[in-house]
Amino acid sequence: MGSPEQHPLHFSLTLAQSSLVLEALVEQPFKQVFEIIGALNLQAQQFYQPGCDSNAMQSFVLSKADFAVCIKALGELPYQRVCGLIQELHQQLHEQLAVDATKTAAANTAMETAP
Repeated sequence: MGSPEQHPLHFSLTLAQSSLVLEALVEQPFKQVFEIIGALNLQAQQFYQPGCDSNAMQSFVLSKADFAVCIKALGELPYQRVCGLIQELHQQLHEQLAVDATKTAAANTAMETAP
């Protein structure tokens, strides 16, 4: 089993939120963000499926390093534009880390009690 640092981060965004992340990324040096932009664009295609509600949250997955680049890029936009999104992402990250910690503790307990 890989270390927690190797697990990708799962988070949810609306179309407007994903557009804001992309807007922040395009202001960064291209060499640092082009793969992240490509990954997000590919995942954002779910918003353009027939019957999809653009205000509904959709799932995205990024590595922790790519997620950190997104947060850094968002931090360079005006606070009033990103504060709600940053709070939402912080809450989702906190919840995911809590779930990961619970799974790790359960796995460790199972290994300790195995014959």
